[in-house]
Amino acid sequence: MLDLLKRWYPEDDPITRDQAETLITMLGEQLTEKAFEGFVIICSRLVDEFGNHRTSELSNVFRITKPEGQRALVGSLEHINAWVGGIEAYIRLYPVTIKPPNPAFPQLKILGIDTIEPFLYRVMDSNALVRGTSELTKDYIQRTGRLTEVPVQTVPVLRSKPIYHWCTYTTWDTPDATRDALQILPEWQNNCRLRATILTSNVAESAFMAFNGDRYDPKVRHSSRRLSKGMTSLENGPPSGKLTINSW
Repeated sequence: MLDLLKRWYPEDDPITRDQAETLITMLGEQLTEKAFEGFVIICSRLVDEFGNHRTSELSNVFRITKPEGQRALVGSLEHINAWVGGIEAYIRLYPVTIKPPNPAFPQLKILGIDTIEPFLYRVMDSNALVRGTSELTKDYIQRTGRLTEVPVQTVPVLRSKPIYHWCTYTTWDTPDATRDALQILPEWQNNCRLRATILTSNVAESAFMAFNGDRYDPKVRHSSRRLSKGMTSLENGPPSGKLTINSW
């Protein structure tokens, strides 16, 4: 596999090489050439502003200690590869420049999320309003059975940071424990007193991996934020009547 990396990255970037070696170690013989090519497309999104990469955290998001998690990760990487059209198409269609700024944000859909975890959890402020309205988010969820609307992703690579519902696989017993675990600072005005429970089977086509730099992702404002709790993003809510909420 590393020979393929030389073809796609002839400059032999040490960070990318280390990322590739980490992925190979994680998946072993399960890793396919198409999945590896997909990884090369998205791997830069796993590098933070300090030059550190978080490739190993894919194991937490995809639960790769389970065979289902390994299959989900391989399938998801193969999907982004096919969606973009391969690394050569990615480089040709989505060139990145510094001046003028022209970033690229490939979107890694989590295929098979319903095979690795039964639920996702969306933690919110109990006083939050639906954007552009005076309706409480809690009331909106109770009325519609859905999370509030966010854009549906129709292209594999965006030129601006995506907007998603930021979710986790994990719950905590109290708002304070939740806030501490997710490193949510007081100035973010999220009291963590509202939690929506989402069946992953209802969002199997709408779950994406949360990367450093996604909008409304705490990692944007707190660069040390990790994916170790299994951070995912949703582009839209589940069907009406399929979502429950808890509040303190």
